[in-house]
Amino acid sequence: MVYRIFVVLTLLLAAAYFLLNPEKIQGYVPTLILFLAASVSVLFIKELKFSLLFITLPAAILFTAYFQRNNVFPELLILSLNRSMLSVLSLLPLKRIRIHPLLKLVYFNAVIFIALIELVLAAVSAIHPFEILKRKTDVFRLAPNTMFNNAVVNSEGYMGREAGEKKRERRLLFIGDSFGVGVVDYAGNFIQMIDDSTDYECVNLSQPGYSPIDYLRELKSNLKRSDSDGAVIILFAGNDIINISLPENNWSAENWKIVNLARNVRAVIKGGKSSEGGAIDLRRDDFLEVEAARTGVLFPGNLKKEWSLFEKTVTEIISFMNKNGKDCAFVIIPDEYSVDEKLRGELSLNENPDWDYAVKRMKEILIKNKADVWDMTDALKESCLKGERVYRENDTHINEAGNRVVFEEIRKHLDIEKK
Repeated sequence: MVYRIFVVLTLLLAAAYFLLNPEKIQGYVPTLILFLAASVSVLFIKELKFSLLFITLPAAILFTAYFQRNNVFPELLILSLNRSMLSVLSLLPLKRIRIHPLLKLVYFNAVIFIALIELVLAAVSAIHPFEILKRKTDVFRLAPNTMFNNAVVNSEGYMGREAGEKKRERRLLFIGDSFGVGVVDYAGNFIQMIDDSTDYECVNLSQPGYSPIDYLRELKSNLKRSDSDGAVIILFAGNDIINISLPENNWSAENWKIVNLARNVRAVIKGGKSSEGGAIDLRRDDFLEVEAARTGVLFPGNLKKEWSLFEKTVTEIISFMNKNGKDCAFVIIPDEYSVDEKLRGELSLNENPDWDYAVKRMKEILIKNKADVWDMTDALKESCLKGERVYRENDTHINEAGNRVVFEEIRKHLDIEKK
């Protein structure tokens, strides 16, 4: 009877997910099948040890935290894994296996210790959000009403005008990563130059460390509120594929304070923040190491999952803009190795890749989805061939001259759009 009650309650829980989330459930059927199959299987096990549910629960949580961050229903996945482990372990001849009491004691105390530390750190973070406890994507986020690149961050935590400011005439919404924020004085940032030198008002929702997933989230949250006529999405071919990630659910290790503490302490010991946050001061060898790692995106067989997610994300962005009747354009900024032949020689790769491969593939995906693409590669190459430095020294960002090039190119496209 206990087993049947267990299964009935499990089926009711699964039914609740179906009824309460009819649209979101699509794409996560395997999780539900695993959940139901593992639960129903207990009917065929005569001697089910329910104590194993508690013993295997930490393992199920850990697996979900580290390998299934993108699951819409992580709690359901945890239960699925928990019941699967229960079924498998109940079938094993565990009666013949004697676990030393000391091992049991260490196991349970380790679980309790980690849980308590996590609760304490979460409470501390709620009282005072210390930098060292923040997620990687939050460490670099701009703080409202502070100074950044010799300009004031607005009250919403973005550069430039606020999204809710009343529109006068034409308005564009810009979203990007540190290239949109800029690592030069903000007056020399290409978005601010567009705001200053054209009849377009610019709302800049860029943040250091953002990826295409974040661009989509910002659009959904702020497009209507900003009353923009269209959006310009800034893509960086150097890391927007390598660093793309799915939204984090509450069980993700990215949300664990103990994981953030360990990662941030390690970063401090190594000498500072990640290079994705903004201007960086690297030695030449360290800079070349960063660039060499990024060349992984230039080989067609690499990063299949990341490229698939990129295409899915930009398709959603385009679809969202179309549904709202708004124009959308994608600005592609290449990595420095795509425009600087000297840098290519310094990287000393075993293979000679197509240095424009990432840019070409981005364009191919965007054009296939009928998006407007404004590629900055040729213009930056041309400036570089003239002997002009367009990227910061030992940095991965464009400098003042590079921002000027991007500004001029975008202005040309805006003039064409008006005609």
